[in-house]
Amino acid sequence: MERKRFQRKICLLGDGAVGKTSLIRKYVLDKFDDKYLPTIGTKVSRKEVVIPFQKEEVVVDLTMIIWDIVGQKAYQKLRKMYYQGANGALVVCDVTRKDTLESMREWTESLFKEASPVPVLFLANKSDLIHKAEFKPTNLETIAAEFKAPYFYTSAKSGANVNRAFFRLGELMIYPVIRSKR
Repeated sequence: MERKRFQRKICLLGDGAVGKTSLIRKYVLDKFDDKYLPTIGTKVSRKEVVIPFQKEEVVVDLTMIIWDIVGQKAYQKLRKMYYQGANGALVVCDVTRKDTLESMREWTESLFKEASPVPVLFLANKSDLIHKAEFKPTNLETIAAEFKAPYFYTSAKSGANVNRAFFRLGELMIYPVIRSKR
């Protein structure tokens, strides 16, 4: 099998307190902390992942450069700068707050305005609190379908679907490059 190496910038987008920082901590460090600390500006993390593409007989060593973008509305003007060079995004909402679901369109459209359409994946975080959900799965499905994007219910606390979501975004970013070189 051929081995290739790539580096890709991923933005985590969504309103404040949806769990973006917690998702990154869970994915990169396998840790969870209940304390809420708002992100000021942006925080950048790095994670190496191996993605096999069996059909193409290629194994990819992918370095994910993960940008935790501030979710507070007061920082909207800075986002344009953070989006530059993005190769993909995870757009996050909180299952217990319907307003965060409704903001997902706005986040995605603002990204596409600055970074052209890149692969996105929608995450309904805090699925461990699904009994307090303020929206139905069909609401998330509708938004994901509008952007022809996959979606997952995740929990930074339990770890449910966190690795799977980042891995799937990695596949979505790299597969077109692998296919075009065949």
